[in-house]
Amino acid sequence: MNFSRRSFLQAIVVTASAVPYAAGCSSDDDGGGDTGGLGSFSTDPVDTLRVFPQGVASGDPKPDSVILWTRAVPDAGSGPVVVKYQVATDEAFTKLVADGQVTVDEASDWTVRIKPTGLAAYTQLFYRFVAEKVQSDIGRTKTAPTDDQDVNVRFAFASCQDFIGRYYHSWRALLETEDPVDFVVFLGDYIYETNGDSDFQLTGGKRQIEIPDGIEIEPATPAPDAKPAVKAAKTLKDYRGLYKQYRSDEFLKKAHQMFPFICIWDDHEFANDGWQDYATDFNETKGAEQSTARREAANQAWFEFMPADVTWDEAASFPDDLKIYRTLRYGKHVELIMTDQRSYRSDHVIPEKAKGADRPPGAPDTVPTYSEAGKSFGNSAIGSRNFVRKDGFDGIEAFVKPTMLGAEQKQWFLDAMKASSASWKIWGNETQLLEMAVDLNPFQVPSLFKGVYYFTVDQWDGFRTERAEILTALKGVKNLVAITGDIHAFYASELQLDYANPGEPVAVEYVTAGISSSPVREIAETQVNGLDPDGTFGLKPIVPQFDQVLLDSNNHYKYNKSFAHGVSVMEVDGDKEVRVTFLDIQDVTTETWDGKVEKTGFRTTSGSNRIEKI
Repeated sequence: MNFSRRSFLQAIVVTASAVPYAAGCSSDDDGGGDTGGLGSFSTDPVDTLRVFPQGVASGDPKPDSVILWTRAVPDAGSGPVVVKYQVATDEAFTKLVADGQVTVDEASDWTVRIKPTGLAAYTQLFYRFVAEKVQSDIGRTKTAPTDDQDVNVRFAFASCQDFIGRYYHSWRALLETEDPVDFVVFLGDYIYETNGDSDFQLTGGKRQIEIPDGIEIEPATPAPDAKPAVKAAKTLKDYRGLYKQYRSDEFLKKAHQMFPFICIWDDHEFANDGWQDYATDFNETKGAEQSTARREAANQAWFEFMPADVTWDEAASFPDDLKIYRTLRYGKHVELIMTDQRSYRSDHVIPEKAKGADRPPGAPDTVPTYSEAGKSFGNSAIGSRNFVRKDGFDGIEAFVKPTMLGAEQKQWFLDAMKASSASWKIWGNETQLLEMAVDLNPFQVPSLFKGVYYFTVDQWDGFRTERAEILTALKGVKNLVAITGDIHAFYASELQLDYANPGEPVAVEYVTAGISSSPVREIAETQVNGLDPDGTFGLKPIVPQFDQVLLDSNNHYKYNKSFAHGVSVMEVDGDKEVRVTFLDIQDVTTETWDGKVEKTGFRTTSGSNRIEKI
């Protein structure tokens, strides 16, 4: 099938009906092949890497369809490319179920998205592309079972894969597990929009990121410790370039090749701690950081490079250009409800530029001032998004009542949860739900720092009212399990309606560590070094005790490991129980991997809302 440039821009998805026939296979003298009208082609890995540098991918499996993806680069360096594709039930492609061709060009950065329909449910499929007389790698994918199919499900969930100075041993560990997964849920921070943010990224080494345009957020430093300027992505070219560089990793490419992915975004696909179309790069020193064009560029690039069954509307403005919240049913026992916690959320309750004596607009004197929430530094994330005093913040948040999901998405989410007939309702949730408080009262620190603090209110602790509203509304929903990324740690917890007065838990949450990103304990150390560089305030000794401090401050944690990297696997055993295994990879900063994986397992039995270590 050939499509005009305009129709391709409007959808960048080609829907192809399955075809009930089989085609023969033959080969020529140079090792290529001619199958089902593809013509002769090269399978030389050098050619494949040249024409298909980001490999192949699939995503959003449904009982009768799946999204197939590749990027085909023209040998001429510009202009249109004709891309042929085949889908078969065998790796030799003798049993085709769909085939066709599309033409792509610069308008989509030569990305290709195919949606074969009419496929058989719960069936393993193989797919390939041919362009410029070269065959892509052969991808493997799998359609979902029908709603009434009684099958066990095994899937991975992952997030946060910083590229700079870090390696994707976590993906290799998943690929080398004994039992393959049905699919992978990616919970956000697929890319990082900066090329070396000193708050959480490494510099130096072989793994570097180039941003051609960008916004300078940290100036270059002179010799003898010369470092280039730190930039954040700004343009469509910048964001596309990030996906291409990240997908150069062999193990990430292989994971996409072998398993269908179900993806949502978090903040770094646009901007750190971003909300709607606002960034926080300068903490309001330059005023409000609204950039609709930047947000739309980030959305378009995500759409072009993620194999997600969603529609991008080129003619619409943000947030109507791309809606990613959606549900995917996987047999009798699993329904995935994936939310978007960035596009519709409110600004952070305490503005970065706020003064300590201020209150929210319109607030009476009974509402705490920002200083009572720990706001001591102007134009800073401290006291605004991070390290916020709990008692003062709670009163401010209760007055402001910010939203994480937005009214429309929240109602959709509640309706979807309540309507689901699946044994297990799995919430694909970007930011941590459980309360993450840090009690500094037992430590020898100045009175300025005494108190209980939220580690970050960029997650659900900053949206306490809406969290309580949602969990209250879902109290009667059986077997609600949240899977979460963002925080770069392995945590397991039982969710409460009111953490100050805990009762029977209403759901459970499993938090996966980052694939490679700086662990939360490292980030805490960076924050402490910023607050207390010479150790005057006695904060530094707290960092090595971070996990114990969390346990002492939050008895709803059933497991926590705040210095970790890795990926998690969930096994759904019918309507009986779910089992979660954290695959912990300690060192991701060396190019070679020692092969060591620490596995920690848990189970939640049906109807219990409890976590048991196994």
